Amino acid sequence: MPRRSLCSVLLAVAVLPASIAAAVGAQSVDSTTPHRRIQPLPALGSAPETGFQFGATVLAVYEPALVSRTRPTSLLASALRSTKQQTRVSIEGEHWTIGNARKVAASAAWQEFPLPFYGIGDGTPESAKETFTPKGTELNASLQQRVREGWYATGSVRYLDQSIVADTIGVLRQRTLLGSTGGRMTEWSAGLQADTRDNLFAPRSGHWVQVSHARAIDGVLSDFQYGRTRLDARAYRAVRGEHVVATQVQVIGIDGAAPFDQLALIGNSDIMRGYAKGRYRDRWMTAAQGEYRTPIRYRVGAVAFAGAGFSAPSLGDLGQAQLLPTYGAGLRVQIDPRQRTSVRADYGRGRDGASGLYIGFNQAF
Repeated sequence: MPRRSLCSVLLAVAVLPASIAAAVGAQSVDSTTPHRRIQPLPALGSAPETGFQFGATVLAVYEPALVSRTRPTSLLASALRSTKQQTRVSIEGEHWTIGNARKVAASAAWQEFPLPFYGIGDGTPESAKETFTPKGTELNASLQQRVREGWYATGSVRYLDQSIVADTIGVLRQRTLLGSTGGRMTEWSAGLQADTRDNLFAPRSGHWVQVSHARAIDGVLSDFQYGRTRLDARAYRAVRGEHVVATQVQVIGIDGAAPFDQLALIGNSDIMRGYAKGRYRDRWMTAAQGEYRTPIRYRVGAVAFAGAGFSAPSLGDLGQAQLLPTYGAGLRVQIDPRQRTSVRADYGRGRDGASGLYIGFNQAF
């Protein structure tokens, strides 16, 4: 599954009876036999912008025979409600062909999701906070095709149709910002990806690098015209046994007339933990982080992370932007030793007292 979607979904696996978790890990591994699982589960997640999330999920996983060296195919359906009156219903899945030559993924979601808005730029104060509620449907489809060993060409389409209501008095209620009433947008994207990770969920070696460019064209299933350029580079190195150092660099740039909620955002459960989603937003952002992952005992592990980010109106202005630090620590509880899936709980801190608790599924990146 796309990790970013899963990361806010499944804590409940951690509270399954120990006998069930042990049974999953104790399955005999037959390299010639595929494995299928369907797991209905209660769900619990957390992030600064959502508070605690409650709901239910159904996770179906098909693991091909190990000898095929093929990543698992999965399907996840979920319904979540948060303590901040947010609702999200979604279904998403991905399928790998034999030997990981091609991946096809798709998702569909309906959500009503109040979010904070502090303004645009890295100098926005906490006192500028407003809230707004986007309500609508989002559809995604993507194709990843191997062009040579470890290298893939990627293409995707993202469709979003939503209305936006300003919940508090402020800039958004004046409707002067582009996109402040909502609208529809379709992003068409193409890119190149290098992937040598030894595992999909918790790599101990290898790297994952993706460069992509997406465009929304006014009049082509879109009310807006803008572009989004994205670089995401991750590397993993085992320093001793299961002790791993993971690093990530991310750069996002927006050109054209993009709605305010589609700008480059600082803060989420994957990178820049400690800041609420969109605490800082502008046309350009860059962020970097490092994480040390260590086992503690049996299925329990720990991580420590630190990083920094910048938000600016142009690429050239990133060098003069104010530093936005992030640091924190977390725990991991392994669910399936063979696939290295786990539940995580992270606590992150940022600038000016920003902080957040994140509960979700698998590593942050």
